[in-house]
Amino acid sequence: MSAMTNVSSSTPSTSRQAASKFDQGEFVYNLDLVVLAVLAVLVLFSLPRAFTRYTHLPEWFQGLLLHTAKIDVPVQLDKQVAEAPITPLSRAYFSPTSPTGGGHGFNDFYTEKAYNGSDEGHGPRGNLNRNKSSGSAHANLLRNTSTSSGRVRRTHVNLPSHMQGWSSILPSVSHYLRLTIRPGLTVGKAFIVLAYTVAIVYAGLLKSNPFTQPVRSGWVAVSQVPVVIILATKNNVPGMLLGVGYERLNFFHRYAGRLVVLAVNVHALGFIYAWSIAGTFTQHLTVPHYRAGLIALVCADVLAFFSTSFWRNKFYSVFVATHIIGVVVLLGAICMHSNPSVPYVLIAVGAYALDRVLRFVKTRYAYAHLTALNELGMTRIEVPVVNAGWRAGQHVRIRVLSRGMGWFGWAECHPFSIASVAKSPNEEGLVLMCKKAGTWTTKLFDLAKRAEYGEAGGYQHGVRVLIEGPYGGPGHTLFASFSGALFVAGGSGITFALSAVQDLVQKDLRGESRLKSIELVWIVQDPSMLIPLIPTFTDILSQRTYATIHISVHYTQAGNAQSALKTLSQKPLPKDLTLHAGRPKLAQTLSSVIDQACALSLFKRGAPRKSGAGGINSTGPCGVIVGVCGPGGLADDARSIVGAVDSKRRKQVGGVEIHEEVFGW
Repeated sequence: MSAMTNVSSSTPSTSRQAASKFDQGEFVYNLDLVVLAVLAVLVLFSLPRAFTRYTHLPEWFQGLLLHTAKIDVPVQLDKQVAEAPITPLSRAYFSPTSPTGGGHGFNDFYTEKAYNGSDEGHGPRGNLNRNKSSGSAHANLLRNTSTSSGRVRRTHVNLPSHMQGWSSILPSVSHYLRLTIRPGLTVGKAFIVLAYTVAIVYAGLLKSNPFTQPVRSGWVAVSQVPVVIILATKNNVPGMLLGVGYERLNFFHRYAGRLVVLAVNVHALGFIYAWSIAGTFTQHLTVPHYRAGLIALVCADVLAFFSTSFWRNKFYSVFVATHIIGVVVLLGAICMHSNPSVPYVLIAVGAYALDRVLRFVKTRYAYAHLTALNELGMTRIEVPVVNAGWRAGQHVRIRVLSRGMGWFGWAECHPFSIASVAKSPNEEGLVLMCKKAGTWTTKLFDLAKRAEYGEAGGYQHGVRVLIEGPYGGPGHTLFASFSGALFVAGGSGITFALSAVQDLVQKDLRGESRLKSIELVWIVQDPSMLIPLIPTFTDILSQRTYATIHISVHYTQAGNAQSALKTLSQKPLPKDLTLHAGRPKLAQTLSSVIDQACALSLFKRGAPRKSGAGGINSTGPCGVIVGVCGPGGLADDARSIVGAVDSKRRKQVGGVEIHEEVFGW
């Protein structure tokens, strides 16, 4: 593999002359400028919502560093605040074998007037027939808005400004870009990688023949090394500017890496072919920079091989080790192979070094309590000393320092969504819920069981952990700036939904939320999975919020459900917590949230209210946000339902947006 400033003597003379007239370095430099220009355009599109977000001073500091904060006294209602009377609940309807979706489950409470005896009337607080969006439905909501159970009239002192996202401004375009081609690949992602591929192929073939002038592909590969390395870091500048987490850019990191490996092989094979034809292959390998090129080729191919899903999913430690060693050797070999490549390598090394420094700053060494949740098949990790510094929907990377995790368990670092709210009034620290899904998480679950036995025997047993983060989250989107919210969670995706709902409840209590309706839908396989979370759900529903809150749990496997149903029937579930057999009818649920957001905003329109900076849409509906975290099929269903919302209703409510939390990394 020739140094990229020189062309092998075995290359035809015409190609050598063309190479001498064409400035390869300047050409690929211009290619990088094009990539930066595209990034700049995307950043410009994200600026309006970013500006709206950062008009609120707390947003400058939230979601950056985990820390310990003094817990404020829980919000107490002013005695002079008028509190609406509670509507008497005169009927409780119970049916553990309700129809699939939309049926009635445990303690589905309805007023006699609202309940009509069919499964079409199910809705938050029983105030709305999901299939009716006429004026009577709005009138019903307006009559009940001041008498909803627990609803409190309070002064909104610091409402977040709301800025419509591009998905609300251009809903049809957004819908098509979110269509799934295959798991993990949407039309939008495919468009991005296709455009990038065209740019790389154009750069590799313009005035160049890869068979007679393979030096060009080497230049292209080196120019994209910083792109691959930067997108591999947890704290990368493009993500910060765009307001997206590293996990959402990971698909582009993998694809760009594959193109770099392809370009490296084209570059190498072109010279190997020429040397073999000329019979000078062995002679060329005695030259130091050619040997360095061969080493770089081997490293690139090794990285590509161990980056496949098989190694990532089955042997994650091997994947990480080969990545670290391979990248270090690869960058060193590139510098030895071609001096003009050094600036690109230095950019990549600088980005990686910055990331390591920031990751060190964002890491906390703490003591954690472990609890095994048998019904959920999860391990609950609570870190009491870390109680602030994250936003709802963010995740952390945790490393458990215990011999119970095995010889090399301490070396593994895994991401998990945060399942608690920052500065919880219950004095609860950072909480993670880790599903037992692999070797590492199974060892963690077993360790939690042993910890419980030790505590039962009078021993205080916990583990030391390294927690790094927070990362990810909703970016520039402010959930509290919308008028309605629907959160859909599948299985362990409940961790994201819990954190988001708890955060919105706290903001509602402080008068910092525009939300009028919050709906949480959790889909599980077995109804017994609800049992460990009943206290958490009860605490959420017991808060005296202005927004209506309803939680529905749907179980999809009835084979072993009888024992769990019997256990659950022994003690009534809280009002507004319902259990249903079968999958939910998400379209009807979303329609209900839209109707409530529109009607309640209309009811309040005549009463001016104070708003925070910006005051955008302070009297009308501010849209509905749909948050989803679960298997790919669930996310596809949510996207389809959001895309199917009628344009008139979408405009009436101020837009319907969707936030998809990455389910598993």
